[in-house]
Amino acid sequence: MNPTTRRLLHAYRWPITLLGVVAMVLVSVLVVVLFGGWAIGKGVSGSLEASNHVLDRIQHTLSGHAQVTLKQSFLAEIPVIANAGTGRLELAKVDRVETLKSEDTFSLLWDTISLGTSTAEIRVPATYRYYVKLDDPWEIETQGAVCRVQAPRLRTMLPPAIHTHRMEKRSESGWARFNVDEQLENLEQQLTPTLVQYAEDEALMVLVRDQARKSLARFVRHWLLDLRPELSQDIQFVDVRFEGEPTENSDELDPLITLHE
Repeated sequence: MNPTTRRLLHAYRWPITLLGVVAMVLVSVLVVVLFGGWAIGKGVSGSLEASNHVLDRIQHTLSGHAQVTLKQSFLAEIPVIANAGTGRLELAKVDRVETLKSEDTFSLLWDTISLGTSTAEIRVPATYRYYVKLDDPWEIETQGAVCRVQAPRLRTMLPPAIHTHRMEKRSESGWARFNVDEQLENLEQQLTPTLVQYAEDEALMVLVRDQARKSLARFVRHWLLDLRPELSQDIQFVDVRFEGEPTENSDELDPLITLHE
């Protein structure tokens, strides 16, 4: 070794020694990490295999002896039974799919910044039934070939039948809105009161009265012929009116129903 090299090694002996020590430490740490990872992986794999083996043994041991029981309970309170009078005569039924929808829009700075719109919607089939009470006042008279019937008020059987097993729900949240679940819950809570209003809507009642009129005319026909069979030759038409129904242009809206129809 020439004198120049010897002087350089002597001058930088400590930095070189430090670099060597650091390199040895790094190599040792790398070896430990690799070996430790391999050992841990091996241990986890062995543990999983052992666990699976134990579970297989348990399943094999319990096969044929295990039993799964699913129990459902329905708790009903004491029923409240009320008198419905002498009876109800059901005259019409309406099956219809109803849709309830709620939209909630939120904005800031006088509607200049929109935070989105949350939309909740429920579609559910409902059945509405309509009847008259048999113990309410009735007026029945014959005028020539016409039997005129003044029937009690046509009533809605409440609450309407809601077919929840066919209910459909849909929701959509705005980009900064998080209340769509609350909207759906509110719609469900309003479902029965809203359908009660739908059932008694006058636009629907016009169609219901027409069908109820025909059903009641058939009832009167059978009752009248059984009670007074001699009238079967004289009575040709039945005119049915319900208490409380609109009377404007009633002759055009409510034509007479043929007795043998």
